[in-house]
Amino acid sequence: MTLRDLADSLKARFAPRETPPIGADFAAHALNLVQALPRNGGWHLQAAASLPYPVARAELLAAPADLARFVAAALASGPFQGRRVVSALPPGDVRILPLSVQLAQGQSEAQAVARAATEQLGSQAANAVIDYYQVRGADGDSGTRQVLVAAAGEARVLAYLAMLEAARLEPVALDIGPAAIARLLAAIHGSEIGQSVLLLNFGSAKSFVTVIWGRRLMLDREIDFGEEQLAQVLSGALDLAPATATSLLREHGLGSRGGAGEHAELRRTIHDVLHPACLALADELAHTQVYVASRTRGSMISRVYLNGSLARYPDIQARIGELIDVPVHLLDPFAAFGGALPPDDAGIGRSIALAAGLALRSNANG
Repeated sequence: MTLRDLADSLKARFAPRETPPIGADFAAHALNLVQALPRNGGWHLQAAASLPYPVARAELLAAPADLARFVAAALASGPFQGRRVVSALPPGDVRILPLSVQLAQGQSEAQAVARAATEQLGSQAANAVIDYYQVRGADGDSGTRQVLVAAAGEARVLAYLAMLEAARLEPVALDIGPAAIARLLAAIHGSEIGQSVLLLNFGSAKSFVTVIWGRRLMLDREIDFGEEQLAQVLSGALDLAPATATSLLREHGLGSRGGAGEHAELRRTIHDVLHPACLALADELAHTQVYVASRTRGSMISRVYLNGSLARYPDIQARIGELIDVPVHLLDPFAAFGGALPPDDAGIGRSIALAAGLALRSNANG
């Protein structure tokens, strides 16, 4: 080895390493941050935080100086390294299109997807930023691709990047929300190839069903089931103010058919009132099982994870378990990270699922 070789070797060995990006989710009510380090073929949790906004989200994002101070405090709340981030636009700013794309002779996948997306979006395509994620399937036809296309207005994308920079963050990638969630599920799910896992991510107005097969995204779709919808049904049936109905749901969940005690009759009433909505959800889950089996030559969903607002309801696992004959678990994003984990005293695991999936994107292209 020459002196130059030795110098080059030492330079490579002791050169400062680029820190992995932080998953940054500017959610509706809080900033969620997760940073993970690759270790022994898996992931080690470096830091995680969920900090509620001091004012309404829109007000904070419109005040760059206040936003920068808030983000700095959030980063200082844990041992985060650097300011490089992977983030995702708010769901309302992104349109997700499931497309089946046929590759023509000599045509690349990207070209085929761009053409199909342009046809689907029409005139909106001219001002849209488009990305896509290939969906796993068991079809033998190599000329057909099942993809999820994410389309967002160029102005929205540029404004979001400007917001990240105003917060003194360094964006290295904007990800697709479903892809980040699929990445988290795959890390939790492990290497059980041939098995399918379903996530019910409950939102306020809508919820999302995400399915992975092995380590790849298979399905992501929006369904009409959410806390606001359930509260409206309960409010109308019992002649309650919507806020009162929401409080009852958060205290008693989706109700129960049996049981005893002080609130047994109330829980039975809630159960009966919400039963049609729960039956509609059961139909959605049954259709999803049929779809998965048809695309995987018979593979069945092995487990269901719950996340989001309704996942905080009491007895939610048992209630969803009545709707689908599959083991039901609350999603624990920390399960994606091996080794000793800090105690989740603040319950932030309920909030950081998207940020964790973003953090698992180890580079700008992964």
